[in-house]
Amino acid sequence: ALSEFKTDIQEDGDNFVLEADLPGFKKEDIHVDVADDRLTVTAERHSNFEDKDKKNKYVRCERSYGTYTRQFDVSNINTDAMKAKYENGVLTLNMPKKSAQLPTAKRVEIE
Repeated sequence: ALSEFKTDIQEDGDNFVLEADLPGFKKEDIHVDVADDRLTVTAERHSNFEDKDKKNKYVRCERSYGTYTRQFDVSNINTDAMKAKYENGVLTLNMPKKSAQLPTAKRVEIE
């Protein structure tokens, strides 16, 4: 696995805002998935270097290729209302907090 990408998470009132640095990716190569209170951000960079015809043309090849993945706990997020955008190499996720649910109490009637 490659080194993880850098992320900032800020609290903004009723939202969390996650910003991830993903320069040089195409939007269609970035995936944001939610399952079982886990948010997974995956970004995949494809290499020209692997193309046999181009291999001999590289004088230096330092950029990292492959898949970058990070996971976050979103158990306190209203994932249905999450929004994502990717601009200028930064993925921004707007994650509304779940509304605080008051504990409900009830009396059970005895039959």
